[in-house]
Order: sequence, then C-alpha cells, then structure tokens
Amino acid sequence: MLRKDFLWGGAVTAHQSEGGYTEGGKVPAVCDLTVTGKFSDFKNGIDAYHRYKEDFDLYKELGFNAYRFSLDWSRLMSDENTYNEEGFAFYDEFIDELIKRGIEPIPTLYHFEMPVFLYEKYNGFASRKVVDLFVELCKKIVDRYCHKVKYWIIFNEQNGILQKGPKMFFGAVCLEGENPITLDHQIMHHTLIAHSLINEYIHQKGGYVLGMATIVQSYPETCHPLDTLESMKAQSEAFVFLDIFARGHYNSYFLANMKQEGTMPVIEEGDFEILKKGKTDALAISYYMSTISHYGEDSLTNVEDVVIKKNPYLEMSEFGWTIDPIGLRITLRQLYDRYEMPIYIVENGYGYDDQLVDGVINDDYRIDYMRKHIEEMKKAVEEGVDCRGYLSWGPIDILSSRAQMKKRYGFVYVNRDNDDLKDMRRIKKKSFEWYKNVISSNGEVL
Repeated sequence: MLRKDFLWGGAVTAHQSEGGYTEGGKVPAVCDLTVTGKFSDFKNGIDAYHRYKEDFDLYKELGFNAYRFSLDWSRLMSDENTYNEEGFAFYDEFIDELIKRGIEPIPTLYHFEMPVFLYEKYNGFASRKVVDLFVELCKKIVDRYCHKVKYWIIFNEQNGILQKGPKMFFGAVCLEGENPITLDHQIMHHTLIAHSLINEYIHQKGGYVLGMATIVQSYPETCHPLDTLESMKAQSEAFVFLDIFARGHYNSYFLANMKQEGTMPVIEEGDFEILKKGKTDALAISYYMSTISHYGEDSLTNVEDVVIKKNPYLEMSEFGWTIDPIGLRITLRQLYDRYEMPIYIVENGYGYDDQLVDGVINDDYRIDYMRKHIEEMKKAVEEGVDCRGYLSWGPIDILSSRAQMKKRYGFVYVNRDNDDLKDMRRIKKKSFEWYKNVISSNGEVL
C-alpha cells in the first residue's frame, strides 16, 4: 500500500519542451552545443512556452499532484551580471498555473541549460567562478519562489558527470594536456560544492531538497570476483554523490581511488566543511535500465547517447536500453538499505517511435513497461522501502536529450517530427487513460 500523500506526476526539462528560443530574453545554452545534427535541435521544442496551460489541463485530467520541470538558466541570465526579469516573470505564471490546478511544482535548478557565454569565458563548472554565479542565481530563485515551492532538485542526474563521454552538458571541455578523468572529478567537486551551498540556503528558507542521481543497475557479467569488483566500481559513480546527499562527505573508496590514480581535483580550504551542508531531506532517482559489468570493459558510455552492454536474460527496447523492472526493485532496496532515507522516483518511462494510425496511438508496450516497473516499486515498498513518489519522464512527448522527436515517452502525442513541426496538436494515447486510473487508485489499479 502506497502512502496517501504519494506523489504522482511527470517530469520534463525546459530546453526539450519550451521552444520560445529567441523570446523573453533567452540566450543560447550549452545543451544546444550537444546537438549532433542527426535529428533536430532545441529551438522549437513542443512550444510549451506558449502552450503550457493547455498541457497543464491535460495533467490535471490525468490526476497529477506533482510536476517536475527545469528553470532554464539561459532564460534567467542574459549576461554574466544581468538577470532577466522577463524570464522570471514567465516562471512566475508557470508555477502559479500549476498550483491553480492542484499540482505541486518541483523545480530542477540545473538541467543542462547553462548560458553558452559561461562556457566560452570560464569552461563551465570546471571553474569555481561559475559555481559562485550559479549559487547566486539559485538564491534569487529560492527567494522568489520559496513561498510557493516546497520540493527542490538542485542538479539533474548529477552523477552523469562521471559517465564516459563529453561534458558539455556541464559546460566544460577537456583542455589540451588535461587528464579527462581529473576534469570529471573537478566538475564533480565543483557541482557538489554548489549543491551544498544551495541546499543549505533552501533549508534556511524552509524548503525540502531531493538529492538526485541516475541509477543504472549493474550486474556482474559472470560469477568471477573481478566482475563483481567491476560492478561495484560502476555503482560507485552514483554512490559518491548519494553519499554527499545522505552523509555530507565523500565515501572512503572514491576518495582513496582518486588519490591512487592521481586524479584528485583542486579542493580548496574549507571545502570539506561546505560538503557537510550537502545533506538532503530525501533521495531522488531516475531509472530506465540496467547493464552488466565485465572486468576491464566499459559497462556504459554516453557519447552520443547512453550505450550499455546487452544482458542475455533481458529484452531490449528499440533504442537499445534494457527492460528490467526487477532492477528498479533491487535499486530501491539497495539504496534504502544503504541510506535509510525517503526515495522519490523522478524519472522512469519507455521511449518508442509511436505511430499515429487513424488518429489513434495504441501504446500497449508503454503500459506494459510502466505497469511492471510500478509493480516492482510497490513490492519494494512492501519490503520496507520508504518510496514516496513516481514521476514519469516526458508525460507529453518532448525531444530526447539528443534532440530526437521520434523517441517518445508521453501519454500525450505531440504532432511534430524531427524536421516537420506540423501543428503540434496534442493527442491522448491509450496509455493516458491507463495512467489516469493508476493515479486515481493510488497505484492499486494497474
């Protein structure tokens, strides 16, 4: 049985949904620099900048009591020393419209939307200066919305910093002669310092913080002990962040490993005291898949998209992601055993190239995927895990993280393709009524 105050809803980012690329004082963001040219770009999104009230009406019909979104940094700061009042005014109304519909706003303060000028001038979060600028911005945001917003997420999928691949989502590139692993650790440290300072400020204002990581459950490929060690190493990329959120310090394994490898970041005097301020009220995870670990091999890379090793015991989606609902239950138990903190699932869902046939989208595959994941979440709760929320990723179709429109997650179809914007009409899929019944029954009817 789930809690009566369980949070049901969905999650999006600004840059994948809003559009309004040249409106309201917005400037280019680092996520724009990650576009490969294979699909589309983030300039139009699904035009949520103009249509969000229409979308919120659909969320109210679904029964949402929570909605996660990002506050686009590149819409709020048009120059290093200039805050954009027009951008703030947009989010004033955006948040008010959610509250008006009985939907709890859950802002994410950083979801890969740093203004490009901070990358060009400072190399993004590789610089301590950008930490200072981000903290000051977030203080202004918190001051403005603390009387309307209870739940806050500071960084989206912060442990993605350590995944093998480029770091432009955090506004940084590896400079000539620089060790890329050391760069990863420097960005990690700087974002954790930023997290801790902002976390402290939100708590001073009475807010409730969810410390977020993406979890890709990693199983040893064989029963060889070295494969188990490799699996533990893969999991440690999440634990190093979750340990700050739960304990306020780096875990001993990761700290020792950085010292042994010679990849320690620059840590300023007083930083360890700042990290003690990083303890959050709860943990938040995104979960989509699992992978397998073999000693000496990469179990996951994230260059142009997430690529994992195939598990022979599990099916894969058309986009090459493992379908592993039991992995969610394992993850919830593992994290609760380790931290004994409330956990919110703030992203989960099934990406598919949905087809509109005679005005109808029969997405039974999505219903099956989500039903099985919610079932396993409920089993974890029965086994003692304090899980307090489930937010689906992209409840309305949005562009993927690599600007692909054909990788759809929503209960609502948006009538546009990669190249053809069409009319962006919203069309309910079969899964819409299914998720509506799930929410109205508090997860009892699946």
